[in-house]
This record gives sequence, structure tokens and C-alpha cells, in this order.
Amino acid sequence: MKSTLCTFASCLLILFVIPACNKADKTDPDAVDTGNESGNETNLTNTTSTQCPNAPSYGDSILYLQPVKGNYTVEPVNNKGVQGTYLSWPEGLDINATTGLINITQSETGIRYNVAFVKKGTTDTCISTLILGGVSYIDSIYVLSKNDTLAAPIFNANPNASPVCDGSDDTDYPDNGNHNGNNKCQFDDDTTSQGANAQKLRVRTVSGIINLKKSLDDGLLGKNPRNGHFKKVKIEYRLNDNSKKADQKITVQVMYYDKVSSIPNDLKQDVASKRKNAFTYKIIAEKPRPPLLIIAGLAN
Repeated sequence: MKSTLCTFASCLLILFVIPACNKADKTDPDAVDTGNESGNETNLTNTTSTQCPNAPSYGDSILYLQPVKGNYTVEPVNNKGVQGTYLSWPEGLDINATTGLINITQSETGIRYNVAFVKKGTTDTCISTLILGGVSYIDSIYVLSKNDTLAAPIFNANPNASPVCDGSDDTDYPDNGNHNGNNKCQFDDDTTSQGANAQKLRVRTVSGIINLKKSLDDGLLGKNPRNGHFKKVKIEYRLNDNSKKADQKITVQVMYYDKVSSIPNDLKQDVASKRKNAFTYKIIAEKPRPPLLIIAGLAN
């Protein structure tokens, strides 16, 4: 778990000036190139800083939700009997400011966080990096005229990691008789009207890949979507990894524009920044959820 040291004031400043990012799949061929991305994988292992002994440690660099009744929580393995204040960023981590207890059930999984501790009587903030294992999608612009149609999930906030799930094709939807994924992964096992596929977000149950063109054609955004029209849809899933098939969920936001040039420049720049930051494993100060998937009909 990587740890660093800063003053309390400077760490608060970090919360407001670090640019936003989401984790993305480096190998995703379906997204328009919106930024200069680095494919170099950084060291994600647990490390210790001798300069900051109070940096919060939870025993591992990746924590996984577990299939338990009620809430699954973890607490720091260090700082026993040491008084102080815990804080975290970006938004999404449910952490007790006094004890450092993290409620993983109530947190957003699939995200990399900074967790900090300010020892009582000091202004120094000890920071460590922590990942909550799970699924995310890259913020991207998908151009249908270039056959950019598929949004693939990434796992454990690592855009270059191998997929946890098997691949699948357009036969892998609930209305084709597939409801349960396979032994590795299960996406959208909700057969009610609130399920992702029931709302026309075409999520493959084995791979978690979203077919955005099919979603649009099937009416996710209505018959005649307007520029800027969007919809947020929750995807429920289970992974046969260290989370032991615990019930998890992620909400994605799908937005439509008739062509790339119709997308506001500030929105394109935001997507480009998030994609660039994703591949350098940067932690963001802003809210990383829901990931934004923009469908553009034409390239110009």
C-alpha cells in the first residue's frame, strides 16, 4: 500500500485541484482516441513508507466485498490506540472519520482511493493508496460510423489487467435465453423491469461488455434521441474472484450526440483528461461515478 506524507492544508488542496479520471481498458478498440495514453503499467503492490508510519494500512492493497449478511467492513491494522482523523478521496468510500473503519458494502467498488490519517496534535497527513476490487468502465466517446460500439469493463481499477471474465458475443443477452452468465462472471442477473437489459442497455451476461449500438437501436434513449440526451442505468454483477460472487453493482451514464463535433468542447476535454489519467493510475478529487459513455453517430 503506497504511502506519502503531506501537510493537512496541502492535502485539502489536493482534493480540489487534482483532475478527474476513471479507470479504463487500454486494449479497448472501440473508443475514439481522446488523449495521449500511456500503456506502462505501474507497480500496484503494497509498499511501506518509513517517513509516514501512521499511513492507514488495511492489510492489503486491494480489498474485496464479501458475501455476508448485512454490511461488510474492514478496519486499519495499524494506528491502534492512536487518536486522529481519517479522510479519503475521491468520493465513494464510506469511511469512519474517527476509527478508519471502511464499510465496503456501502462504498463504490472498482475504484482506487487515497486514505489519509491526521494524528491528533499534528498537521501532518499520512496517505496510503487503497483499491476496492470490482468493475468499472472507461469514460469514452464511441463513434458509430467508425464501428466503435463496445464498452468493455475493467477490473480492480487496473486498465491493463487481463479480464476476469470470459468473452461473449451478441447471443449473450437475457432475451436470448441467457440470464446467469457463467461460473466466472454474472452480469445483469435481474430479470425484473429494473434490470439493465430490460431498460435496453445491452449488457452481455458473461463478459459484461456493453453493446452501445444495439442499446441505441433497441431504444435505450428513445426513438429519436436529442443531442445531450442521457440515461443512467444500474448494472448488477457477481465475480468469481476474491469477492466470492458477492452481489455488486455499478451505474453507468450513456449520452447521445449526432456527431463528435456536436459534443461541447469542455465535455470532450473532460473525457480526454479522464482517459489520460486512467492509464497513469492517478487518483482523482472529483466524483468518479457514474462512468460516462458518449455515443456519437458520426466522426465529424
